[in-house]
Amino acid sequence: MTLPHGHEDITAEWLSNALGRDVTIAGIEQIGIGVGLLGRLFRLRLSDESSLIAKLPTLDDAARMNVIEPLRFYEKEVSFYTQAADETPVGTPEVYAAEYDKDTGDFVLLLEDLGSRRVPDQTLGCNEADAATAIDALADLHAYWWDSPRFGAMPWLAEYSEPPYPQIIAGMYKQAWPVAQEILGPKLPDAYRDYGDRFADLVQWFLDTLGTSQPRTFCHGDYRLDNMFFAANDGDPPITIVDWQICFKGRGGYDLGYFLSQSMSTTDRRACERALVGRYHERLASKGIDYPRDELDEDYRRTIAYCFCYPVISAGQIEFTNERHRQLIEGMLGGAIAAIEDNDALALLP
Repeated sequence: MTLPHGHEDITAEWLSNALGRDVTIAGIEQIGIGVGLLGRLFRLRLSDESSLIAKLPTLDDAARMNVIEPLRFYEKEVSFYTQAADETPVGTPEVYAAEYDKDTGDFVLLLEDLGSRRVPDQTLGCNEADAATAIDALADLHAYWWDSPRFGAMPWLAEYSEPPYPQIIAGMYKQAWPVAQEILGPKLPDAYRDYGDRFADLVQWFLDTLGTSQPRTFCHGDYRLDNMFFAANDGDPPITIVDWQICFKGRGGYDLGYFLSQSMSTTDRRACERALVGRYHERLASKGIDYPRDELDEDYRRTIAYCFCYPVISAGQIEFTNERHRQLIEGMLGGAIAAIEDNDALALLP
């Protein structure tokens, strides 16, 4: 199909063709501003009072050229929904259309509208009950794909230690670090300026240790609260996960460390962190997965140290769209630093 560049290209004729049935559009509104960082979301309201979500590329040309296209983010998300979503044992939105143009890098996703579900605010963090629900889903995802023979048929699901990912991440970080220091300066303790100065040289080590050693599983890659929809009505799945464009093959502790350090307040994380890591470990074991606890703990701590790069790159490479966007990035930085301190994560560095 011809891919829309913006919501103005989503006409009744185009949508009818994409859905394979005649529809009339009653309204279109942009949603998720400051939530999704690398794409645009629109709610399409139809005349029959139903609705769906259209996901389109970001308008940030620099982000597309420097990050999204070299790392094939859009291609990966479309590939996930067309090749892996149906068998993945966690809730994902129903897909009505999914297309990617390899020549232009454009894409479109038409997805189930999850607007009736409950979405906690990542800038505030989730409570222990929601975190436990997310951890259970994560363990189910990882157990299903643990050292899967299907990986050979999924060339789009790369290891993040493979070129060009480490080189791009290190290059992005080097460009972002001076800008991030200006933007996030008051939030950066002096000791972390030193860590920030040497981080780019550690990227390959981080990604080798988190991506290449066996066993590996299907990692979501961006497992954070803004990408989670929790049940609000009878019949809803406990949790539905969106935004699969950063998925990769790697160590399961990556998603766990990313989630707990980025999606809970420091106070709440400290109160239940050990219990939630244990919950993940026990649920994997109940499904026959042997992930030695010492290996899990090391992967978890190493991930926490690596997560320092996300608020830095986001602040230095992606233009803030609104105040909520700024609060999200500042919260990610504060959460990452506190988690690093609490887990003595920098002690693992070479």
